[in-house]
Amino acid sequence: MDKKYHQWTTDPTMKRLVIIAEGETEESFVNNILRPFFCSKGLYNTIQCFKTKHSHGGMSKYSYIKKDILNTIYESDVVVSMMIDFYRLPSDFPGFGELSNSQTHQEQADLLETRIKEDLEETQNQRFENFIPYIQLHEFETLVFASANGIDILFDRDEIDFKGLMNVVEEYPNPEEINNYPDTAPSVRLKKLIPGYNKVLHGIDIINTVGISELLEKCPKFKTWIESMVEALV
Repeated sequence: MDKKYHQWTTDPTMKRLVIIAEGETEESFVNNILRPFFCSKGLYNTIQCFKTKHSHGGMSKYSYIKKDILNTIYESDVVVSMMIDFYRLPSDFPGFGELSNSQTHQEQADLLETRIKEDLEETQNQRFENFIPYIQLHEFETLVFASANGIDILFDRDEIDFKGLMNVVEEYPNPEEINNYPDTAPSVRLKKLIPGYNKVLHGIDIINTVGISELLEKCPKFKTWIESMVEALV
């Protein structure tokens, strides 16, 4: 008897999710972590991710990602989001001039997201209910710190500064609060704690080892972003 295989097919009436990412690592995160998570929730929507042009490992101009968003957002049945770092965000982003030291970084990121959406809507003279802006506090490596148990699993303790890693984890129960300074940003800390750390090679493996539930539990802003996309796709 011939074997019959069940193949998932995408309902053409379903909304599609397009996430515009800052770099290769974020793109891999969407494809290898977020897509299976959405499927586990029964959301078999088409999920696409592409790296914004001219990023070269970091965001260089607001106009570049704005162009990418506008090239996508008018497509039918699409929900558009983005995943870019707060750390070293270019000063030409809408709302950047409104940031002050009296605001928490969470408040600053929220303000920037609001202003990005407003800028798109004002320049295009229409509302974009299908756009979900997201700025990662403070950068992708925040999610790696949220997956610290994965570091302990993948690396021998004599390969890394395990005590230093635990000190950071204990100091920042919410890894999104790991600060934004050039000497202590999440990526800088990880390179000091894990000799040879490469986010493209190691970041996704570390997160995948513990699963997205750790990120949702420890990173409230990230959790809100995920919930917003789930709600938009249902």
